[in-house]
Amino acid sequence: DYLEMDAVPGAIILQMDFLDPDAPQKLAEALGGQPDVVLSDMAAPTTGHRRTDHLRTMHLCEVAADFALHVLKPGGHFLAKTFQGGAENELLSLLKQNFRSVHHVKPPASRDESVELYLLAKEFKG
Repeated sequence: DYLEMDAVPGAIILQMDFLDPDAPQKLAEALGGQPDVVLSDMAAPTTGHRRTDHLRTMHLCEVAADFALHVLKPGGHFLAKTFQGGAENELLSLLKQNFRSVHHVKPPASRDESVELYLLAKEFKG
């Protein structure tokens, strides 16, 4: 997270902005190997302008997907938060090329009026 947070027992916490050029490498080193899952809950601070919020969060989702493609072990999974808005076609295409299945997921805890959803890509082809 780029904001300070409380320690979590058993977890390594890296306080950094994932968009910093050296952040993906630092995270890859902290993983110590290929993970089974890459989960991104990143979201840009919202502005109230739906299209802008969607595009900014899509960029974070794309960066997370690129990271997942570089570190996941074959058969691994990728889950990333995004907002509905129509700019996800290129990312969906990339994920469909590299994973056996790709789905939109809206958690039950998400409010009906919320534009938040998750992209779930299962079984990385490696």
